[in-house]
Amino acid sequence: MDPHKIIQYQMSNNKSKPTNQETVVKRLLEVIDELPGKLQIAARYIIDHPHEVGISTMRNLAAEAGVHPNCFVRLARKLGFSGHEEMRERFRDFVRSGFGSSADRIKHLQMLEKQGGTSSIVAGISESILNNHVQAVQSLQVRHLEQATDWMWESERVFVLGVGAGYPLAYNFWYVARMIGEHFILIPRHGSLPMDDLLHAGEDDLLFCMTFQPYRTDVLDTMRFAKGQGVRVIGLSDSPAATIYREADLGLSAPTHTPQFFHSNSSVTGLLEMLCAVLVTKGGDAAFRHIEEFNSLRWECGIYEE
Repeated sequence: MDPHKIIQYQMSNNKSKPTNQETVVKRLLEVIDELPGKLQIAARYIIDHPHEVGISTMRNLAAEAGVHPNCFVRLARKLGFSGHEEMRERFRDFVRSGFGSSADRIKHLQMLEKQGGTSSIVAGISESILNNHVQAVQSLQVRHLEQATDWMWESERVFVLGVGAGYPLAYNFWYVARMIGEHFILIPRHGSLPMDDLLHAGEDDLLFCMTFQPYRTDVLDTMRFAKGQGVRVIGLSDSPAATIYREADLGLSAPTHTPQFFHSNSSVTGLLEMLCAVLVTKGGDAAFRHIEEFNSLRWECGIYEE
């Protein structure tokens, strides 16, 4: 038997069928690298849009993902289901408890969209922002936030990396985090490459790096370089299927879906705010004193208007 077919047979028969939305997504993440190209696209769409699976038809999902509808049938069978409809049932509870249950909000957005023009744009953007936040919170594993902040406090230095569209997000996190602890360092520093700043980093250090579609190869290369140096890595992206999420020692994600060309960073910002809040809590009295000293100095220097 062809080795590729053996892998496919094992994928669909060695494990029992996933019992809910979370286990379907988990199984897809486990097997995504072994799937053929078109099935990878279908799998990534389900991972990124689990709320759509329970409410959209297979044809609509395929149109949005840019693949043939049969890809979703084949993918479902790889996971042990009889077909797409059986897999779709695993997402029903997610729909009932998620954004789709907020009827008043949806009706308001639909009303704006019917008005057309700028109101339609506002409705589309508003809906995507709300959906992203709901999806981010529903998929969030609190223990990952706790693990991330524990590692940040344990590390001698925490290097924070984001370039391009990820730079303002990385900068804002660093801006707040350095008020909590002095060991947070934003990279790349002026006139250098990210790898330059990690040349002498080691196992006592941590790299917190982020990139979003289209994923930056310079961030991925820096992550791999850091891991080669023994540096622990936390990767933040827009999907658990992203390379930076899967290759990092710890992955965090928040969706950035939007009807416009530019990605929406609202849910990513929300996740970073949660991370900062947990960071302060984990830091105890030392973090509190550091914030107070930082803030007092600014007031004494007349930085803020009385």
